[in-house]
Amino acid sequence: MFKRILTVVVAAVGLAVAATAPAAAVDSGSSKNACGVVYFYPDGDTFKFLDTCSDGHGVLLYWTTPTTGQPHTTDSAQSKAYTGGYTGWDLDNAYVYDKDFTEGACFYYRVGLTESGGYIIGSYGSWTLSCA
Repeated sequence: MFKRILTVVVAAVGLAVAATAPAAAVDSGSSKNACGVVYFYPDGDTFKFLDTCSDGHGVLLYWTTPTTGQPHTTDSAQSKAYTGGYTGWDLDNAYVYDKDFTEGACFYYRVGLTESGGYIIGSYGSWTLSCA
């Protein structure tokens, strides 16, 4: 009887572990002063922008072209700005930007600030390596 109960418990634990397999890791980067924050979700290739300071500046995302080889910070790059206003730290308020990267492609990105359509010099944070 004990052996049968133990078998059922072990099977249930196995199902629970399988059901809670870890999701793809979420990466994040921020501007130098942390007023702009961007999260990258590899499951769906989605960027979420947060404007955490009500200073009138927008958030600027700058990323290198994704590659299945070794990415480098000098690869050609693209950018996207969010200028919709203060979001705070609430991801429900985040600006969502969807991309479609090749599965397994890696790239670097960094976050800065923008004002009147231009990059604010010195506002970029560190490079973050991420993979789709």
